[in-house]
Amino acid sequence: KLQFLYFIGRGWGCTMRPYLATLAIVVAVCGEEWVQLHGPATAPKGWAPVEGLGDVDPGLTFTVSVGIKRRNVDVLERISAEVSDPRHPKYLNHLTYEEGRDLVDPGADVVREVKEWFKGRVDLTHPHNDFLYGTATAAELQQMLGNATFKPYRHPAVGKTYWRATGPVRVPKRIRELVDYVGGFQGFPLDPGLVHKKSKRRKVEGPAYVGQVIPSVLRSTYNVTQIPTTSGAANLQAIVQLEGEYVSAMDLSGFCMSIGGGKSSCAVSFYVGPNDENHPGLESMTDTEYIMTMGDTATTWVYSYPGSDFCADLLMLSNNVTSTPIFPWVISISYGSQLIDYCTTEMMNRFAQDMTKLTSYGVSFIVASGDDGSGGNTNQGNNNGKLNPSFPASVPSVTAVGSTFFVTGVQGVEEATVEFGSGGGFSYDFDVPSYQASAVSGYLNTVLTPPGVTWGKGRGTPDVSLLGQSYTVLEGGSWYAEYGTSCSAPAFAGMVNQLNEVCLQKSRRPLGLLNPLLYQNPNGFTDITLGSNAIGYNSQAGWYAIKGWDAATGLGTPRFGALVDIVAAACSKANTTTKGYFT
Repeated sequence: KLQFLYFIGRGWGCTMRPYLATLAIVVAVCGEEWVQLHGPATAPKGWAPVEGLGDVDPGLTFTVSVGIKRRNVDVLERISAEVSDPRHPKYLNHLTYEEGRDLVDPGADVVREVKEWFKGRVDLTHPHNDFLYGTATAAELQQMLGNATFKPYRHPAVGKTYWRATGPVRVPKRIRELVDYVGGFQGFPLDPGLVHKKSKRRKVEGPAYVGQVIPSVLRSTYNVTQIPTTSGAANLQAIVQLEGEYVSAMDLSGFCMSIGGGKSSCAVSFYVGPNDENHPGLESMTDTEYIMTMGDTATTWVYSYPGSDFCADLLMLSNNVTSTPIFPWVISISYGSQLIDYCTTEMMNRFAQDMTKLTSYGVSFIVASGDDGSGGNTNQGNNNGKLNPSFPASVPSVTAVGSTFFVTGVQGVEEATVEFGSGGGFSYDFDVPSYQASAVSGYLNTVLTPPGVTWGKGRGTPDVSLLGQSYTVLEGGSWYAEYGTSCSAPAFAGMVNQLNEVCLQKSRRPLGLLNPLLYQNPNGFTDITLGSNAIGYNSQAGWYAIKGWDAATGLGTPRFGALVDIVAAACSKANTTTKGYFT
């Protein structure tokens, strides 16, 4: 039976008498020297403090997670790069579960000291000893975090009040040296009314497909054929649902029976976390309906986090995946934000490190590139003259998927989407990875750059694109037309699962991080040279699609048959006679 991390709670006491010690914001509490772990969080657009509610209820509970510093991070980064590069002798020689654990385990003494600080509250331990979580009350968090101050916030579209400690997070100096982040009490939810583009949806009467994207349109557009499942491997795929999005088994089965190819067996095999079938969401239904019909022979899981802290939930996901030695090899994420610093630097860096760890095991993360175009202005707030791509799509160890649509009708030439701005641009947070360095420099040396704004000098997104408008989705017994890169990502993820089957047949290994293979083989894509992501409230500044890779449509849209040949050739050449990377 699979065992996943869940949390319990106990109590402790320590009287706090904080005082300001230096201009460097070092605080002495209970005889400890305290330092800042990470800076304050900014309330996104629409979230305002609520006056007159007094102090936080000391018994209010929070789900708290702690990222313990790993050993050998530099080695982990090197291994991820080597096993992902078809030109390297170690290509596809992914770490075994045990090799990864032994490489990063910080040691029992470190874990014991961190647990002792949290006094048994945050003590559920990842098998690799690099992650803890549990529950703590507001009063307990104030003790743990240097008298953190909680304030109430409310968003008019959400209708709930959330208490958040938005100030700097401080911990004892000795703990700061052992952990990367402490989270679960600073961040905010991505407002469902904004993120899920309700203004762009429209209800359609029955599965009336004229002008709509359905699985057969995707298959014919990209020449997707069914790969026979002869590898014998457990080729799992998964989607992620956040913030109260759930899957309806009835809707999923109805979709597959109606327009998914007559499949009556469309069903999620395993949920990590809760699922309320009586309250399905359009995001979760889009994700499951399209990953399952495009990767239609795979077993599908759902990772579910119905919390109210987007950044902390991402880190729960990235650590939960490896809490058992059995996990999906393709995981699709349809959530993100283009607001600068929506997540703290420490949490973004830790998530990126988690992705590096997962790709070293052979996991492919497919992430929607965002729906705020060039990201000067976003659904969560204004970036004040700075263009910004979406996080987590901007992480170098994931594959970011943008959106296109047909110039006319439902076939033929494609362009960057016009109903919304397909997210893309250059990161302020992550350097340009070596696999796309020449593509990024070539683009910036050719394209007419946006006037009057600034942008990052790092990682470019998206990596690839796919149709992303007018997807037909069944939710709550009704048919809807859905838009967004959150449509494109799960559909592409389903294709990647089929490419994994090709690689498993040739090498007994999954593909892992796709990007080096894709950038080395641009002939696997149809180059999109029309349109831009200067759309809507970002119409004054954006990135244009041009010949070659660009920050609007990436390498282009998939030529599935060509990708099958590319994957088969690369995986056939890989020397995978060893069990893992070291053995």
